[in-house]
Amino acid sequence: MNRLCKVLIVDDEFLVRQGIKHHMNWEAEGFNIVGEASNGEEGLQQVELLKPDIVITDIVMPVMDGETFVRTLKAGYPHIEVIVLSSFSEFEYVRSTLQHGAADYILKPKLDTNELLEVLRRTAGKIPELQYEPSHDGWRLGQLMEKMLSGFTLDEDNEMPVIRESFPLGAFRLLAFQIAEGSLKNQDQIEAEVRKRLPEIECAILPAESRLSVMLLNMKPEQDEAIVKQIREWAEEAGAGQHASVWVLSERFLSFEKMGNIYRERLLKLMEFCFYYTNRAILIDGELPPMHPAGYQFNVNMFLQHVKRNRVETAKEYLHEHAATLGRDYIADVFEIKSFLGNLIFNVTITLADMDVQSAGLEESKYTYFKNVDGASTLTEVMLVLDQFMTEVQECVSGSGGKRSDPNMTMLLDYMHAHYDQPLGLSEVAKHFHFNPSYLSSYFSSHKKEGFNEYLNKIRIEKAEELLRSDDVTISEISSMVGYSDHSYFCKVFKKFTGLSPSRYRRKFWA
Repeated sequence: MNRLCKVLIVDDEFLVRQGIKHHMNWEAEGFNIVGEASNGEEGLQQVELLKPDIVITDIVMPVMDGETFVRTLKAGYPHIEVIVLSSFSEFEYVRSTLQHGAADYILKPKLDTNELLEVLRRTAGKIPELQYEPSHDGWRLGQLMEKMLSGFTLDEDNEMPVIRESFPLGAFRLLAFQIAEGSLKNQDQIEAEVRKRLPEIECAILPAESRLSVMLLNMKPEQDEAIVKQIREWAEEAGAGQHASVWVLSERFLSFEKMGNIYRERLLKLMEFCFYYTNRAILIDGELPPMHPAGYQFNVNMFLQHVKRNRVETAKEYLHEHAATLGRDYIADVFEIKSFLGNLIFNVTITLADMDVQSAGLEESKYTYFKNVDGASTLTEVMLVLDQFMTEVQECVSGSGGKRSDPNMTMLLDYMHAHYDQPLGLSEVAKHFHFNPSYLSSYFSSHKKEGFNEYLNKIRIEKAEELLRSDDVTISEISSMVGYSDHSYFCKVFKKFTGLSPSRYRRKFWA
């Protein structure tokens, strides 16, 4: 049976992937770009999911490079053909991929659409069971909308006529929404529901990556006010803001060419604002409430002093006051807020350890709290996680009676926390405090459940975790910043403590 040849693109450069996808109507040539991935590990997941006939892959990529990817891919899927993209300096890697079964390669500096098309045709011809043929349907609407969302300009003669035929009315809005769970099962049914409720408009689901469905609405300008009213009533009826995500409606725009900018610069930002609004059914651009900037910074030291003095309830109240302020400052970056609150959890656990509070359970569960804060879709959900965390903190502090280590141990721990980023060994610390190293080792072990070196590594790795979650510095730089001169040793110690390599930890957190 004849069909389109399925192609997967694996490259860490977003612009390269988008350039390949949108510079030609591949379906008219018999090829269907079924997916993309930014590294070899994601590529293997996409291969399993999409079952492509051909994979186009870069050589130099993070997480899993192209050489390893090709070797692994061909071992598990020998029937899938591979085309390698490389620069002049990477030919030895290209040679290795060819030896492991890659079908062909293209030098990136010379990459053009026509050359890629010829290589794809030659490669497809090597697949005996594949009988592929061009599609004669022209550009699909979904392809053109995705191209526009990616920042490309549509061709006036060949592409815009498809748009004008599909959306002949004069005004547009973008709607991001979520139908109640179980009521509809796929995007076709969502589109049918919109057409049923709003029969006087044209509409289409956008091929956009989002936790909500995003739809382009096309109506006559004079219909706009009535359409907005109907959508508002529908959102309230669907329980948005209560049982589901808040819906979002963009401003009105009068030209399809503005859709990409409206989506990237306004709709995505409005969807972030939903993090703060769980009591509204819908956010409409132009109808946002007045903003009240925070006006003060959260006093971390005061918060931790409340914890140290067993005033956990006061600390919790202060945290809720700050959360209420954040809710009024709805343009605050959600990722930064989550990073700050995750670091607050980290600082509290360090404080309890320095107080010699028995908090082994909290040490184990803090990673779950990190994950739950990062995965929360609203500020309300984040605060529920933090309330649970502070309740466990209260139990730890009350259970130990606020027991503290002796003054010498406190000074020793404070010194380690202040100088962990320096070459710090038992001998250096013993010399600083005028202790015999053997005595210091025994003294430390008698007060802590781990030895000196293990505790120092623990401090360094926890700080490394914080940097991996919140900073855009390289892993090599982080290893130096937390006191490891040997990058390989840092990676080994990090994996021992966390079960993940630094790169996988960062990728998992950002995912």
